[in-house]
Amino acid sequence: MRHALIVLIAAGRLAAADLSGVWVAEIAGPGDPQYARVVLKSEGPKLTGTWGSGTLEGTEDGGHLRLALRRGGALKGTLSGVAYVGDGEIAGGRGGQMQHVSWKLTRMPLHSGGPKTVDFEPKEFSGYYSAAVPPVLRVFPGDTIKTRTYDGGGADKDKHSPGANPETGPFYIEGALPGDTLVVRLTRVRVNRDSARQGNRINGRTVTPAFVAAAHYDPAFDSEWKLDLEKNIAMLAHPTERMKNFRVPILPMIGCIATAPAGRLSYRGTDLGPYGGNMDYNQMVEGATLYLPVSHPGALLFLGDGHAAMGDGELTGSALETSLNVELTVDVVKDMQTVNPRLENADYLMSMGVAGSVPDSIQLATSQLADWLKADYKLNDNEVAVLLGAILKYDITEMVDSQFNVVAKVPKSALAGLR
Repeated sequence: MRHALIVLIAAGRLAAADLSGVWVAEIAGPGDPQYARVVLKSEGPKLTGTWGSGTLEGTEDGGHLRLALRRGGALKGTLSGVAYVGDGEIAGGRGGQMQHVSWKLTRMPLHSGGPKTVDFEPKEFSGYYSAAVPPVLRVFPGDTIKTRTYDGGGADKDKHSPGANPETGPFYIEGALPGDTLVVRLTRVRVNRDSARQGNRINGRTVTPAFVAAAHYDPAFDSEWKLDLEKNIAMLAHPTERMKNFRVPILPMIGCIATAPAGRLSYRGTDLGPYGGNMDYNQMVEGATLYLPVSHPGALLFLGDGHAAMGDGELTGSALETSLNVELTVDVVKDMQTVNPRLENADYLMSMGVAGSVPDSIQLATSQLADWLKADYKLNDNEVAVLLGAILKYDITEMVDSQFNVVAKVPKSALAGLR
């Protein structure tokens, strides 16, 4: 036993001596923990590399680590198991003042064997978007997850979960850190049952008070839908005489996709915000790619609220609610964080603006889209103004929940000659 212990200690020191690679720093100081991606290169006992967007120098000697950050900071620590822990000072206070912090440096897990496809059968569902919800699965950038979602009422083809918009997940994406952007590619989104349900009263936020007062709704009206998956059409299961020939195409979409919101915030499955959530955009379909801000290590990806089809705004409060089989591939854009959710497909770049009013939503969506065009197409402000003034389109996607969501979008065909 003593010999084995000596071997383990020696192996730990040998691994620690060559620190080349990617690490994650967790810094505990005033406020919530902070994180940084650290890249180290060992040359004997000397270290060079980067700490976030800044550079560093340091030494490692027999399990003792010292780091000097060029932007301001001096840290020292010792090897404890597979991580370095210590304390020191780092710039970050008001006016760049030095702050005393404790810190932990852990090597980033390596993805061996390349991208994988993982089948995940959910057994429990979350009613909240929160970093406090334990992850149900850990995957790497490039991996594909095959799973399923319930509908907004908590039902699928043979089971039921309590609560509104129960979410599958969260999924932990290795290497995703605060300040990054999570990329979610929806490679397959398919209905997995032959029924759907819908509200049959127009939400009061979308019509005048006079309309609400004058409306006479029949409480016995049946708004259940039958889904013909072979013909890809939906029809009312028990239609009135006037609606017996009414048909809509099935266009499966996910109403809710989110990362864990910043800090210790927690939101219901029906809520939406900069983190995503209940965005209810009928273009979150197979073939679309969604970009979401990362506010916690691992991003913590939630999804739920399946639909067979939905009109803009979901003005009845629930569209063709159904359950879905979903296949998605995740990736990470490092050191660049989207402010609000963004989306693209083969035809459009789409920027979402989630806010408490439609005018505020329009401003957020338009500003983010303009910044996106300036960054990716190197356009100046005059060029962006002319472009948006000529081809900009707006979709109103969410009208009946806690916040509004307006999408500003431009066709990719008009951008093809800009680069």
